[in-house]
Amino acid sequence: MGGVLANEAELYFDRGGPVQRFFHRLALRLRVDLTLRGRILGFLVLTWVPLLLFALIEGRALGASPKESLLQDFATYVRFFVAVPLLIIAELVVGPRLRGAGLQFVHGGLVRAKDFPAFDGAIARAAKWRESAWADFIILGVAVIVSWTATIDTVYGEGLATWRSPTRSGGPGVSLTGLWYHLVAVPVLLYFWLRWLCRLLVWGKFLWSVSRLDLALIATHADRAGGLGFLGTAHTSLGIFAFCLSAVLSAEAAFLIVFEQVDIETFKVPYAALLVVAELLLLGPLLVFVPILVRTRLAALREYSLLVDRYNRGFHDKWIGGAAPADEPLLGSADIQSLADLGNSFRFIQEMTAYPFSVRAILQLALVTSLPCLPLLLLVMPVGQIIELLAKAVA
Repeated sequence: MGGVLANEAELYFDRGGPVQRFFHRLALRLRVDLTLRGRILGFLVLTWVPLLLFALIEGRALGASPKESLLQDFATYVRFFVAVPLLIIAELVVGPRLRGAGLQFVHGGLVRAKDFPAFDGAIARAAKWRESAWADFIILGVAVIVSWTATIDTVYGEGLATWRSPTRSGGPGVSLTGLWYHLVAVPVLLYFWLRWLCRLLVWGKFLWSVSRLDLALIATHADRAGGLGFLGTAHTSLGIFAFCLSAVLSAEAAFLIVFEQVDIETFKVPYAALLVVAELLLLGPLLVFVPILVRTRLAALREYSLLVDRYNRGFHDKWIGGAAPADEPLLGSADIQSLADLGNSFRFIQEMTAYPFSVRAILQLALVTSLPCLPLLLLVMPVGQIIELLAKAVA
């Protein structure tokens, strides 16, 4: 397929954009390590290390209460030591899978030759959206605004004392810990989140463009999705984002359970909502292929019904009606195997789904989303009781 697509090299979603290029050039000039480990360490040096130093100086590392103590805030550990590092790792996990899935449309013969220019145009538009300076600057602006306004302190009242408060409790003056948290640490964290959300939107728009093409789907494909099953496999890698969100929510819940004795039952609805949102957000974009999958299945059912009818009548006339040659034995006849193969093909069409992902993909995403919630059980239930419940569930 080499040379078919002029923009094939531009089909990627894990990197790019003016902000990333600026920091990449800055890191090269400063001779900063740009490996995966170097980027994670650089993020922690920029965000967590100053927070800890300022908190130690101002007495907010271990304050008068858990809410006023940086080192007792479970969610902060998860945000900076789990969530963002995983978002950086996602560049190596999610990025190649989305690119591979995009190219599979051409390399797998799903895009017809007449649609190569249109597919190439879809790549070009995705690259334009990905490299948009306006999008990057809007993401930065939203990250700064949200980190300063949408906080516990502003939502629930300025009188609520936490280690994140930008003002000193009990006296005038500002807190360096709070200022660094709201003006540097959280904006950087939110930028990673919003940037990936933007890239997933670009990927979704690319899929929508591809779904408008006259794809050469195969109704008898063994994946029961007309040959688009590779999309569901690629999207299971997006579970890393659901894991991050669930981990932050679980850390917040752990803080409330440990220090404020909140009942674990309180979090059933938020977790159920997270599970639904994760499934819709990560698998929902693939629903753009529902119309073409439905059309392919209905057309194949009509065509193969006629084929099966003709073959079955011919088989009946030959072997039941007595039209078979006298010197052709029934035992070992290829007609029987062909009849079985045709039946299997028709069954594949009947079982073809209207969406390019399997129930297994849904369950895998649900499992990944639920994993960070499991440690919460250890806070309210003895290990022996948990093992006993699991044993009963398996039995």
